[in-house]
Amino acid sequence: MFHPLITTLLFLLFFTSSSFSVTETIDIDHLSLQAKKENKHLLLFFHKYGCSFCEKMIDSTLRDESVEAIIDKYFMLVDIGIDDEGSIIHRDFNGGKHGYAKSIEIGFYPTVGFVDGNNTIVYGVIGYRDSDIFSLVLQYVYSGEYKVKEWEDFKSQVEFDREE
Repeated sequence: MFHPLITTLLFLLFFTSSSFSVTETIDIDHLSLQAKKENKHLLLFFHKYGCSFCEKMIDSTLRDESVEAIIDKYFMLVDIGIDDEGSIIHRDFNGGKHGYAKSIEIGFYPTVGFVDGNNTIVYGVIGYRDSDIFSLVLQYVYSGEYKVKEWEDFKSQVEFDREE
């Protein structure tokens, strides 16, 4: 049985990899309000065609059952294929997906950004992460630890607690 996240990703991957692009507008301002009502963060997943690490992140990390469960519970996933047609609305930006990525200084893929209920990008991760590390990143964000602790301190504390 497919989980909702896997079904959604497969649907998006099918359409973004077909010769017919789906033109869509992603309104991050609106999605941020919706996420706030659900007490969640937005998870912006930026990727591009021909990126082997992007494919690996989708195939192994995002399809991992434990990662999927955390995302379903605490996040709203926003898939942003920068080579896809369509536009993004976020704060003062209204334009193409690649232009949006450039406007927030994303130049490497995959990149994950997290948007809080105040429509602010609060944390980001550049590059591929395996499911164990990505689960920790998700915990770092949904727990709110990013507000009071640096990533390395958080990660060290979790690793220390696991050793006990």
